[in-house]
Amino acid sequence: MRIDCEVHAFRQDARQAAPVMNGSLAQLESAARGCAITGFVLVQPAFLHGDSTELFAQASEAHMPVRLIPPLIQPLAPGILEQWARSGAVGLAVTLDDPDPLAESLEAALQLGLHLEISGGIEGREHFAELLLADGHRLVFRDFGLANCARDPSWDPRLERLLTLAEGAEVWVKLSGVGRVPDDWAKAAAVRLLEALGSEQLLWGSEWPHVTAAHAYAPSYTETLAWLEELVPDADARGRILGETPAALYGFRN
Repeated sequence: MRIDCEVHAFRQDARQAAPVMNGSLAQLESAARGCAITGFVLVQPAFLHGDSTELFAQASEAHMPVRLIPPLIQPLAPGILEQWARSGAVGLAVTLDDPDPLAESLEAALQLGLHLEISGGIEGREHFAELLLADGHRLVFRDFGLANCARDPSWDPRLERLLTLAEGAEVWVKLSGVGRVPDDWAKAAAVRLLEALGSEQLLWGSEWPHVTAAHAYAPSYTETLAWLEELVPDADARGRILGETPAALYGFRN
């Protein structure tokens, strides 16, 4: 099984950013099959804000195995989280900006076995991440785990703190952000992550179709996979990043 750990599904008329692209699940599945991708993790794009209706509606039309990551941006009743879990949610998309109001919801998520997918990097939030891990949460850091790519990964202290946090812990880092991060930076960061964590703690997400105007171009689905091949030239390591590692985390059956 080959799994894309971050795709965006939405109706075209819901899109509010350029470039205009159809984000229907049918379109995604067609593109993925052409690249031998056989499973999806649907992560709600930011422009849909906190309303997960579209995410679950798209997932209901899936013909290939999918798992869902709806957003947690405000406190939710445990019953809602339970309904999400029954409908295919395996994690929640969060930031660590102001976690206190979400404490009860995070505890309920832990009881349901949901992991947390964190945006915005870890800088300044390491202590809270340590507390989440101590409480039993599994953490996935999106976009290489960093808020920006302004520093050389070979000496970036933020990356070193992330690697220290991840060592021996239930932490995964997602290689994502094609078209948003410089290629040379991404290659250097991927090398450092592979050296420190190995393919057992790395995931890949195409983030396709891309949904923000900040993207300088709209890469095809094939191009997003070509980007992964550049980041991880070793076929065995890339195979684990696409296969065994996400299958175990997200609960896909091979």
